[in-house]
Amino acid sequence: MKIYLVRHGADDNTVRGGWSNHPLTNKGIKQSLGLAEKLKASKCNAEIIYSSDLLRAKQTAEILANHLNLEIAYNQGFREVNNGDLAGMDNNLANKLYPDLFWKNLKWEQQYPNGESPKEFYERVKTAWDNLIKTDNESIILVTHGGVINVIMHIVNREEYSNKKHSYKVGNADYIEVNN
Repeated sequence: MKIYLVRHGADDNTVRGGWSNHPLTNKGIKQSLGLAEKLKASKCNAEIIYSSDLLRAKQTAEILANHLNLEIAYNQGFREVNNGDLAGMDNNLANKLYPDLFWKNLKWEQQYPNGESPKEFYERVKTAWDNLIKTDNESIILVTHGGVINVIMHIVNREEYSNKKHSYKVGNADYIEVNN
């Protein structure tokens, strides 16, 4: 099975991401259109698009689906980390209310306020990934988030995952191919 792990296009970087539901910026829309053309030109033979149901991923998936003539199946398991009270919060306010509360500073079982811990995030993504690779599709596109792709790549490469280090980075509206 070939899987294209796609990170959504650019969104508002003045707010905390996570489970925020901010849309793509104009730049993010252009990036996603460019990715659609790139995938089309490469003769991407995906049969379906799976996507996080957060707005920035949904919009990216819809652009790809329109250009590649594919159906989309949304899956909450591929959402970015649930950063609880910080989701969508202005960065300046978040820094004031929650100084030094960043993903890499959380302990393994420490949750964001009304959110999830690195352990819970990892387990959620691993469960969603394990279910995805059981499908009968030969080639798929998964539109998701940078943190999710980082977890998946650790699973694929059989490496121990930690929120302390972001080993696999993918730019906005870019992808990594995985053969599973």
